[in-house]
Amino acid sequence: MADFKKYLRLTALMMKNCLVREMQFKANFLVRLFTEMMWLVMQFIYIGVMYGQTGQIAGWTLWEMVVLAGTNYVISQLFEALFYDNCMRLIDQIRQGDLDFNLVKPINTQFLVSLRYTDYASIVNSSVGIGVVLFALGKLGIGVTAGGMVLFAALVANSILIYYSILFILSVWTFWIGRSNNLMELYWQFGQFSRYPGEIYPWLLRRLLQTLIPMLIVSNVPAGVLIHKLQGGLILYGFTLGAVFLALTAWIWQAGLKHYRSASS
Repeated sequence: MADFKKYLRLTALMMKNCLVREMQFKANFLVRLFTEMMWLVMQFIYIGVMYGQTGQIAGWTLWEMVVLAGTNYVISQLFEALFYDNCMRLIDQIRQGDLDFNLVKPINTQFLVSLRYTDYASIVNSSVGIGVVLFALGKLGIGVTAGGMVLFAALVANSILIYYSILFILSVWTFWIGRSNNLMELYWQFGQFSRYPGEIYPWLLRRLLQTLIPMLIVSNVPAGVLIHKLQGGLILYGFTLGAVFLALTAWIWQAGLKHYRSASS
């Protein structure tokens, strides 16, 4: 419990420092908000164009698809807020041999390199996604219970950890291959699969996106809880997969550190 409180205080301190820094560049903060908002608007325009030609896609109606898109937006924005920038910085730290400063600190190094920086623009944008989800649920006439919201929040947190685990593992590959920037591009390409219902994909691809590259678990499971389009057992499977991927990050991090070459060595 003492360690938990210590890490909680440290997280709060790092987030506070990032907020102070963010507010020194208010114009950049506002530009980020506007840019991400436009991306969301363009996504909804695309959905509107698709549903202008048909009433359903793989059994999903317009507003069900909006719930999925809004859920995916919330997850991706919170992931970017907490982990994305840190993983990208980690690549450079490994490649340039600049991890020494973190390694000598008396705390878990993976924790430090994963949560050192926070993107507050993405946190604000995630609230827009929540509003979109609630609006779409209203259009569907679906009420959400307190228990349903708690389960949805837990699944969103689990999805963020899955996103983090995948990107962190790709970043840590820098210990072996020197540069992993191309792997980051591959990650974003796979991430596009999470924007759509799993039912539209062929069976083999759908299984791949539910196991080795679980992009469908990331968005489809939380959204499915809200609109009651979830197959039995997927909730437990999603949490189990999140725990497995998170444990894998710790293992590969320790393995990678054995190959680390300091800039001073």
